[in-house]
Amino acid sequence: MPETITSSRELPASERPADAASRSRSAQQLPWWGRYGVLITLVLLIVIFALTTHGFATLSNFKIVAGSNSVAAILALGALLPLMVGEFDLSVGANLEVASVLLAVLVGKDHWSFWLAAIITVMITSTIGVINGGLVAYLGVSSFIATLASGSVVSGLSLYLTNGQILFTGIPSSLRSFSQGNAGPIPNLLIVAVIATVVLWYLTERTPGGRYVISTGLNKDAAQLMGLRVRALVVSSFAASGLLAGIAGVLYLGRVGSASSGVGTSFLLPALAAGFLGATTIRVGRFNVFGTMIAVALVAVGLSGLELNGAPDWVAPVFDGGVLAAAIAASRIAVLRSER
Repeated sequence: MPETITSSRELPASERPADAASRSRSAQQLPWWGRYGVLITLVLLIVIFALTTHGFATLSNFKIVAGSNSVAAILALGALLPLMVGEFDLSVGANLEVASVLLAVLVGKDHWSFWLAAIITVMITSTIGVINGGLVAYLGVSSFIATLASGSVVSGLSLYLTNGQILFTGIPSSLRSFSQGNAGPIPNLLIVAVIATVVLWYLTERTPGGRYVISTGLNKDAAQLMGLRVRALVVSSFAASGLLAGIAGVLYLGRVGSASSGVGTSFLLPALAAGFLGATTIRVGRFNVFGTMIAVALVAVGLSGLELNGAPDWVAPVFDGGVLAAAIAASRIAVLRSER
């Protein structure tokens, strides 16, 4: 594997990947409100809801919003990795769901030790990711089709394990205490999400492997000609997605204190929306970690403010879907502008 990606200069012009540095310079030419529009919107929402909504600007609401959305943040990081190599993972929500269900079954019904059950659970979701990546990278199956199919299979498995019931017996009290607890004013799950964010940012932005992932996402054919192991990078991104989805599922079980089938769907759209919306900020025109986390915060604050203002239940899925549609459109516009 080459040590840098600068060898793309030796390729014919028609086969070179898009120059990330050139894109970055183009993005720098965008107006400041264009580059930081998502962050500005987040700040404005916080100010508006703080001034107009009773109970929004309180420590207890911060703990609720941060704690309940930290699982979604970790899942969004998982969904981000396949996006970075130019693929989709529509199975992340199902992986979170089956992880919580499987752990509840192994610990609550079969009386496994928590740590052994958690490790096995995360290994299984990682394996599902490897299978997804293999179908995409080696068999040429569309990632949309492959992960939609595997997600459906996994959701069926979850329904089989629960038999349509809610599993709440035998959930380790230590897991509940950690997932529902706080370190001072900061929820423990928020600390986990921040650590995951920093680690993933470092891996994708400050290591050769991260540059290879970015190069692959920009142009797979050119990356292959440069000597990068594109198939291995694609499989690895899906495996890491499954790993993070499994961890999110374990933490979700502790946060909620129960497991049931059907919850994965509610996590999928926000995770994808965060990835696409994040591509319109910080690193404009490119999927990036910090942009994704800002997008997660934007969705969380928006939903919290709406709920405190008495919005009905149907507003949440409409809000998520609307954000996803707007994010995809804005992401595409940002890419086109950054390539000028």
